[in-house]
Amino acid sequence: MLAVLGLGITGYLSWERLTGGAPACVIGGGCGAVQASEYAAIFGISLSYLGFITYAVMLASALLPGFAGRLLGLITSVGGVLFSLWLLYAELFLIEAICPWCLASLVVMLLALAVAIMRIVRAGDLRT
Repeated sequence: MLAVLGLGITGYLSWERLTGGAPACVIGGGCGAVQASEYAAIFGISLSYLGFITYAVMLASALLPGFAGRLLGLITSVGGVLFSLWLLYAELFLIEAICPWCLASLVVMLLALAVAIMRIVRAGDLRT
């Protein structure tokens, strides 16, 4: 469910990036500034595209049974949280504009990380 929500958020941001539009910002108004900034891409690839791919992998990990699915979910969510925190830092201190869509994605990533950890713990993968 979280991966689908994340796909919706990053899909919308990716669409706006592809079409050259600015994301609608109900709160704050910094979405266009964030998306147009030099910090919105890594090696020329938009963070919204990378986020979409991350959520797609997260969805696949949720459908993948066993330890492999749980591990993939954990790795994906840790990476997603780290990228989201980097973007939050960039928004606050480098761009000086806040994008509520990016914050929503960060919240989804944090929840996904919590779920990934719970999946590992419940399965007993941490037992020695």
